[in-house]
Amino acid sequence: MTETRGASVVVDVALLPAAASVAAGRVLIVVDQIRASTTITAALDLGCAELLLAGDVATARRMRGNSDRLLAGEQQAQKPPDFDFDNSPTELVRADIRGRSLVLCTTNGTAVVDRLRAADHLLIGCLRNARAVAATALGLARATGGSGEITVVCAGREGRFVLDDAVAAGVIAARIAEQAGDAHMDVTMTDGAQAAIRLRSSFPDLLTAMTVSDGGKTLRRIGCPEDIGFCAEEDASDTVPMLVAGADLRIVPAVHN
Repeated sequence: MTETRGASVVVDVALLPAAASVAAGRVLIVVDQIRASTTITAALDLGCAELLLAGDVATARRMRGNSDRLLAGEQQAQKPPDFDFDNSPTELVRADIRGRSLVLCTTNGTAVVDRLRAADHLLIGCLRNARAVAATALGLARATGGSGEITVVCAGREGRFVLDDAVAAGVIAARIAEQAGDAHMDVTMTDGAQAAIRLRSSFPDLLTAMTVSDGGKTLRRIGCPEDIGFCAEEDASDTVPMLVAGADLRIVPAVHN
């Protein structure tokens, strides 16, 4: 990373989605760790040609219409009966979606993306792309010239705090701080960022954190335990999903800075 002496960055973690807001120049990273953020990243890694987000099942079905778009997602952790896939990254890995159009509907992550869609820059982060999303966010923040702001937004569950999002946000916030330090930038960590980093440090490893979280318990309950290990993998992807401005919630891979 090119040195940027004199530049600064403020790193925040919104531990509840309601604590996040849109502001000019602010970079937002939405984290719905188990599982929307991980599923989105995996879909782009697998060569999905078009990825659209839907806020509810009815909207997803309407977006498919009579097209050959695939539907993936869940409603209250259950796959709708007419959907092609669950909101499961490991299920997508076993399928052939290269070159296909996919509509993803989830209970929490897509709602947060929709609420923050007016942001200048909105990225999707998870443990699998932690290093890459940190680098891309920092590059966008530096492009504002001088001070930049990055907020990692925990999607939560129906507006409430969830452990897996906060732990992943702590990993991403720490990555941003490390990379900013390497670039000789001044870094200010808010209380939310420091809390998320300390929370991650309280677990011996990421797999343990994901397993004991409410999200991990839900995955075991619905018969998707293999998703826990997949979601817990760190820096397994260089893909950074990014929201494109427009009428649809369209996600594309960001161009790395």
